[in-house]
Amino acid sequence: MVLYFPDEIRKLEEIYKPYRVNGKFKEDAPQEAIDAFEKEQEWIHEQYRLAGME
Repeated sequence: MVLYFPDEIRKLEEIYKPYRVNGKFKEDAPQEAIDAFEKEQEWIHEQYRLAGME
């Protein structure tokens, strides 16, 4: 399955990406970055659920 990320979701990645290193958040990551990551993950899981791949 290929996911096409809408602009709204791409913007979330721009927020959290500078604070992620090796799959973890840096200690100084703001809550905004963590929230953006969680929102993106929820969107991804919902896409898989809608496709019946969960």
